[in-house]
Amino acid sequence: MKKMLPVLTAALIASAGIAQAEKLTIWLVGDDNNPKILQPAVDVFKSKNKGVEVEVRAIPWADAFTKYLAAVASKTGPDIITGGLSFGITLGEKGGMLDLNQKYPEFTSMVKKVAQQGVMHSVTALDGKLYAVPFDLTVQMMYYRSDIIANAPKTWAEYNSAVEKVRASGKKGGVIQWGNVGWLSFFPYLYQAGGTLYDAKCTKSTINSAQGVQALKYYSDFYTKYKAPTDGWPDIEAGLETGDYPLGITGQWAMSSLTNTHPNIAGKWKAAPLPAGPTGKRTAFIGGTVMGVTSYSKVPDLAVNFMKTVYDKSVGNKMMKVASDLGNLWLPAQVDLAKRVNLPNNLRNALVGQLKDAEGPANCNGWEESGSAVEKAIQGVIFNGDDPQAGLNTAAEIMNKNLLKK
Repeated sequence: MKKMLPVLTAALIASAGIAQAEKLTIWLVGDDNNPKILQPAVDVFKSKNKGVEVEVRAIPWADAFTKYLAAVASKTGPDIITGGLSFGITLGEKGGMLDLNQKYPEFTSMVKKVAQQGVMHSVTALDGKLYAVPFDLTVQMMYYRSDIIANAPKTWAEYNSAVEKVRASGKKGGVIQWGNVGWLSFFPYLYQAGGTLYDAKCTKSTINSAQGVQALKYYSDFYTKYKAPTDGWPDIEAGLETGDYPLGITGQWAMSSLTNTHPNIAGKWKAAPLPAGPTGKRTAFIGGTVMGVTSYSKVPDLAVNFMKTVYDKSVGNKMMKVASDLGNLWLPAQVDLAKRVNLPNNLRNALVGQLKDAEGPANCNGWEESGSAVEKAIQGVIFNGDDPQAGLNTAAEIMNKNLLKK
């Protein structure tokens, strides 16, 4: 019996070594600040999973999709990835991601209850498969110099009126930053007018509807009539500070950048949801990133448990706090947590209000390839005076052809 003890001891040590060597690898898109923002989730997860090593690697956006495709092809790499809203469906349909709805229905049921609904629709495949869940959010907001424009415009007509008044006073008017002169910044007006990119079942494009034409006519006036800048990324913060552009639209990050880098206008600017269109809706475009488990992961249960940790409210609060300390306005997927973001009450209320009326990009086949066609139609109207109906008809034809591609 005594002779067996060393053998048993060695076996126990080997077994313990295997447990201690268990590792979770996460590839996180973005800059070097993103792993710092995720660190509270890592800390809580490790405290509940003793002996598990967690490696978080920042992946630049420019390299992300190529790296993920290579990982899928070789079936090596991370257990968890984050990426753009389309990454989950695209990689999942290539066999690279787990269908979380099938494997972990309790988790996805919880996510569907708390995640922002516009993004949730964007990341769910038409057949109901869910290869990745929302991780963080980026939403459009309207900003204005409250010492120049007393009240935030609440409708399309009020927005135009405000721009006309400031232009008449010698200022330049309004500016759009995020997605300027492209499909992304046109997107909210399409939905505010009652239009959509596709029908509900993604059987055909509906961008060329009467509502789509109405939206494009209104949107093109920003540039043709009211002379908004057309460069790729106008400096909205500087425009607000000088007062040349006392009205503008971009993502929620400007709340942070205006506070941190433009102290000269503290107390002189506010944020609000976008003006309402003919439907009465103030729909904004919402983007962000998703988080999913690779199909070749050897520790899928651990990976999903980590994502559960990310969705824990107390962890989300800590992540927002770290981001705030870094000078960032990071938003978790749960709209409810935005009520606790480190902002003055008026800005926080505006942000929460916009998050409740925001839609993400289409989940239809071929949308990624079709965005350039929509952009071409938009820019043809703005720069060449093309007919809006004809331009959107051409875009719809291309979108319909791409729907049929596999």
